[in-house]
Amino acid sequence: MRKVERPRLGRFPGGLQFLFVPNRAAPALALDLWVRAGSADEAPGEEGMAHLVEHMLFKGSERRGPGEAARQVEGLGGEINAYTSHDHTVYSLVLASRYAELGIEILADAVRAPSFDPAELEREKAVVVEELRRSRDLPHHVLSQLLFSHGYRVHPYGRSILGREETVGAFSPGDCQAFHRRWYRPGNMVLVAAGDAAPEVLEARVGELLSPGKPARAPRRRRPREPRAEGFRACFQARDLTEVYFDLAFPGPAARHPDVAAVDLLMAVLVQGEASRLQHRVKLDRNLVRTVSGGAYTPDDPGLLCFGGVAEPGRFGPAFEAIAEEVFRFQRELPGPRELERARENLEADFVYQKETAEGQARKAGFFHVVLGGTSEEDRYLARLHRVSAEDLRVAARKYFRADRAVLVALHPTAGPLGIAGDEAGSLLARAEAGARRPGRGGGRGRRASSREGLVRRVLPNGARILVKENRAVPIAAARAVFLGGLRREPPSLAGAYHLLGLALVRGTASRSAYDIAHEMDAVGGHLEGFSGRNSFGLKAELLSRYLEDGLDLFAEVLCHPTFPEEEVEKLRDDTLAALGMRRDNPAGYAFRLLEELLFGSHPYGRDVLGCPETVQGLDGEALRRLHGRADPRELAVAVAGDVDAGEVCDFFERALEVLEPGLEGGFDPAPPPRIEAPLVRELAWAAEQAHVAVGFPGTRLGSPDRAAVQVLTAVLAGQGGRFFRRLREERALAYAVSCSSLEGLDPGYLAGYAATTPARASEARECLLEEFALAARAGITAQELEQAQRKLVGGFELALQENASQAAQMALDEVYGLGHRSFETYARRIFGVSAADVTEAARRYLLPEAHACVVLRPAEGA
Repeated sequence: MRKVERPRLGRFPGGLQFLFVPNRAAPALALDLWVRAGSADEAPGEEGMAHLVEHMLFKGSERRGPGEAARQVEGLGGEINAYTSHDHTVYSLVLASRYAELGIEILADAVRAPSFDPAELEREKAVVVEELRRSRDLPHHVLSQLLFSHGYRVHPYGRSILGREETVGAFSPGDCQAFHRRWYRPGNMVLVAAGDAAPEVLEARVGELLSPGKPARAPRRRRPREPRAEGFRACFQARDLTEVYFDLAFPGPAARHPDVAAVDLLMAVLVQGEASRLQHRVKLDRNLVRTVSGGAYTPDDPGLLCFGGVAEPGRFGPAFEAIAEEVFRFQRELPGPRELERARENLEADFVYQKETAEGQARKAGFFHVVLGGTSEEDRYLARLHRVSAEDLRVAARKYFRADRAVLVALHPTAGPLGIAGDEAGSLLARAEAGARRPGRGGGRGRRASSREGLVRRVLPNGARILVKENRAVPIAAARAVFLGGLRREPPSLAGAYHLLGLALVRGTASRSAYDIAHEMDAVGGHLEGFSGRNSFGLKAELLSRYLEDGLDLFAEVLCHPTFPEEEVEKLRDDTLAALGMRRDNPAGYAFRLLEELLFGSHPYGRDVLGCPETVQGLDGEALRRLHGRADPRELAVAVAGDVDAGEVCDFFERALEVLEPGLEGGFDPAPPPRIEAPLVRELAWAAEQAHVAVGFPGTRLGSPDRAAVQVLTAVLAGQGGRFFRRLREERALAYAVSCSSLEGLDPGYLAGYAATTPARASEARECLLEEFALAARAGITAQELEQAQRKLVGGFELALQENASQAAQMALDEVYGLGHRSFETYARRIFGVSAADVTEAARRYLLPEAHACVVLRPAEGA
């Protein structure tokens, strides 16, 4: 029996702690450096300092120039990132474990010796200001800040983590250095490493690089205590939106409070999973909301219990009332044993899924050690979770769900009735609470093509292909069923049909309702959902492997026998129509949507995957049943990856899928995308603070021999180490957000660049994107760029394959698209086989100056 390795904690004389969590499943290592300082630790006038310092730590050090750390990590195929919260700043690095010592050196150099170069600081301040403006264009960001500013009147949690433009704009290098000296001390930091490495080697390197010298006591946190909330508070804001975005919150406990387990379970019963009360009763049954969500925010100091949603204006009032009724129902009505166990299984499943990757393990271990005091707190938390009773939930609900302490914030369209005002909402909450406190009701075998190295492929008599990859490292199984279809197979008269079909797959079978399906999937600690994209549609699931038999039985029934009930299709049709109307609420996404229209014209890729209002309104259950009936098992691949027996899985699907028969021959076959002979440009006025610029060129297809070269070209341009980031953000401070992406399909896709910038510089950003594309085609790339891009692509691809769900998806999609189910195994060889000349040739073939399209969204005059 293999010896179980336990987490290992080291402490250094300087005060630094080093926590190692072994994970031998893959040759990967995740490094998370936690600094016990966040936005809530900023002094008056320092608002935004913690976040800006986080940005600046990768903008140059004693040993590396601006952006060099990110480029070096990406060049090794790894990922480097950071985030600032109210309580902590965390620097994350994921890479192949062979580069472990180099990864530690990169983190140590960035954290211990940042240069805070004045010129770089000015550029990064401009970037953060653009980030602030961008956040004000996104409804969910605005709503979140509105909630916290009203949920906390005194405590610094009420301030924006990004700060304010006036404070950020005033920061000097000396201000940054002072903040860094105050908080970035060894005694105030913890380095968490998870993965496949030798802990002794890592620990020695950590001590040498991060904790030399004398102990440095961690600074004392001085935060004002939030007074007890007295009285309902509401804030409604009118904006240029199509729907109402709202959050309802109640004061909640801090992370170390003994109520946390009960509160987590209470919120899981209410909002986690489609069988949860709000999802089932407010969304699925009554269709009062487009979306509903929630959770317990339990930081270092007292947090919030939040419920959020999106609703059309006319349904906001009934939706809010329905949510209030469900929230306060716990005052008098206990959850049943089955409901309680389902929620408990879901919470425990989250812990299991996090163990699937090194980064998940590092994140979880860091949270329990830094926030709760030690990794052993995970076992204590799970033990408390198992002891929570139905009565404990009622006690927690009565303690925390108080109408006189609630906060409601909403963003709503400027025109049209809202249906409820702030004072009315407060009265409604009070009535719901008072009402809840009153006493009340409580065949032949197919041929096996391959079965080596734990990967099995079986072709069934009806043509369906079953793919299984065994991986016993974590008790999780993932399944993916993929049919050819999706946007590419839709004639204009059926635009949006496959999207609606994908959503409706899980809304009912001959023997199970939508609620039954959701409830049973929650009971096995997993999730099940349909999907549809540009080239395919199908079903995906993930579950705890101890429930594999029940989970696969449900998966097969939904795949083969959906009934598309009219009442469920009607709800999804309404949601889709609303989602089409909300496209404009996301300016970056809308810019790409318009770019696709220009690039693809009448080809299906030029249409929205959601369809258009005219065709969606005409889709009903019968139309979806006909469409599903055309699905051909010869165009189906089902892949399962995880803690399973390959032979048993194949045998199961051979029995379960025999009901599928080959369908009609052929189908809608689109003409090729039109050829672009001259630049296509579209500019729109926009009610936003930022301008959004997207530039695209016709691209390649999935099976093209050029695909690997185009992917390498994209990697050279994209990311923090890419040309776009260096040119537009670091050198010219043109944009906070820049990106480059390549989308390939069964038909040619596109290669595109994007920048979000200040309106006055939109034209400059467009020209800069075009110049970088032209430079790549004219001068090619360097040998160093080639090597970095190749390592970045291969490393990122292999890290992604840590998850069983990623492996199942890759196998099924590659098989259906004609690439072969083992295509992922040769990905590295294909990428490393690309030469600099191949990339230059691809750039010259696809980046034709006359054959591009451009979309610019800029604020309207006076907006």
